[in-house]
Amino acid sequence: MNKEDSLKNFITYLQAQKGLSEKSITAYTKDVSMFFDFLKKESLDLENLERQNIRAFLAECNHKGLSKTSINRILSGIKSYIRFLCRNGYKDTAGILEIESQKKPEHLPTFLFEKEVKELADFECHTILDYRDKLIIELLFATGLRVAELVSINLGDISHKIREIRITGKGNKERIVLFSQRCEKVLADYLNIRTDFKPTLSENALLLNNRGTRLSDRSVRNILNNRIFNTAIHKNISPHTLRHSFATYLLQNGADIKTVQTLLGHSNLSTTQIYTHLTLEELKDVHATFHPHG
Repeated sequence: MNKEDSLKNFITYLQAQKGLSEKSITAYTKDVSMFFDFLKKESLDLENLERQNIRAFLAECNHKGLSKTSINRILSGIKSYIRFLCRNGYKDTAGILEIESQKKPEHLPTFLFEKEVKELADFECHTILDYRDKLIIELLFATGLRVAELVSINLGDISHKIREIRITGKGNKERIVLFSQRCEKVLADYLNIRTDFKPTLSENALLLNNRGTRLSDRSVRNILNNRIFNTAIHKNISPHTLRHSFATYLLQNGADIKTVQTLLGHSNLSTTQIYTHLTLEELKDVHATFHPHG
């Protein structure tokens, strides 16, 4: 089987067996195709690979200025492809699956203090856009949703009586997130004016744009940027910042890490553990600021 056919079969496997989103499949395809281009340039084939060849490929990625995060993602995509081939008889004689990811410098995620969240969210609503934008901020902070999850919410996903939302996250995995009484009020206010966006009868998206259709990821980022511009907050903030804030406050107030992992939809506990480091770093800052011997 040639490389092109094996890649097609790999994509089919990702769709049918792994249930990955189109965005993830596109990323995998791009990463493996980049590897194929390298092999072609170096007159190499999967059957005659050596460890030094894959290291040369990673070095080339580095010379192109790709970040360690991007290089690790590419390596992960290639490993997934090789594992797929191994299921069908391929021998990983080059030891590609044994190559370790590049170590990344640890950057603790930015989060907002409670007074900053209040400043961001506490604006008066005069237009339909105000009601929508307030709901976006409240939902991100109240639930810890990813922005892609936020914009994918449909009206039928919300259970108002028990304040739950059914979410389809990464890998098409479903989970339930909870929202507060405060968020319930903001949600009710928005739903009262949602028809003013003039959606079609078949449009079931919760969050709408000016055309009455589903809001996009990019639009949410732009909305948040515009709202931050009107505050005194001087931080580089994205929708993910509110997700970080959600996790940080849960842990600070005594939630166990497994519960936070479930609410965030993390597959691995190690992904959630960065928030324990964040709370420790904040404690250090508070100690240094307020203790006389800090």
